[in-house]
Amino acid sequence: MTKTIAIEGMHCQHCVGAVKEALAAVAGVTSIVVSLENNNAVVEGAGLDDAVLKTAVEDTGFDVTGIN
Repeated sequence: MTKTIAIEGMHCQHCVGAVKEALAAVAGVTSIVVSLENNNAVVEGAGLDDAVLKTAVEDTGFDVTGIN
């Protein structure tokens, strides 16, 4: 399963690292690519729950504007 998370508020590589670290802690996540240029994260894994992904990102201080 692949999810693309639209994220607002990332401005630097530190932000990218914070989002990647937060998503890595979510159960079931096997791959994460965070793009500062595209303002999103593409996450792969099994049994991924949108609400859990959203909470993980928003708890780092960024806004999730959508998950596809």
